[in-house]
Amino acid sequence: MASAEQIVARLTSNREKILRYAWIPQVLAGLFLLGLGYFMGHAHFHLIRQGARAPGRIVGFKQENFRRSSESFSTTGYMPIVEFHTNDRFVQFQDWLGAGIAGSKNVPVIVLYDPANPSVAMIDRPVWNWIPWAPTFAVGLLLVLSAINGFFRSQRPAETS
Repeated sequence: MASAEQIVARLTSNREKILRYAWIPQVLAGLFLLGLGYFMGHAHFHLIRQGARAPGRIVGFKQENFRRSSESFSTTGYMPIVEFHTNDRFVQFQDWLGAGIAGSKNVPVIVLYDPANPSVAMIDRPVWNWIPWAPTFAVGLLLVLSAINGFFRSQRPAETS
């Protein structure tokens, strides 16, 4: 088994070869984060871009248990059930962001919904509309752009001093 000093010496002596291919894991991680960000946020982004706003109110809470697969305990969250009025009908939906303890009912909120399909909706929270998917997407984009830069740098001939 090689010692830490031997591994460091091997890595520093092969620096150019390692940097030549460092963009590959970087682009893979970036693509993974881009996909994850899209998966988590494409519906929210659609609502942010093309959604309409309407006044609504929280009419109840639904208890959700979140269990981690590797652990035996679970966390309980209370997801708000929101009702709003659009196109001469009342629409109810369960919001994605709950609280640790059920809050009070009949709390007024602003709802962001899809006019073509009002059941696709969320409570309009200016910053939380973008969390957690937008930072994930942004880090993935940064990694992909950095990997593209690394790829083009690896194609240049080595500079001699």
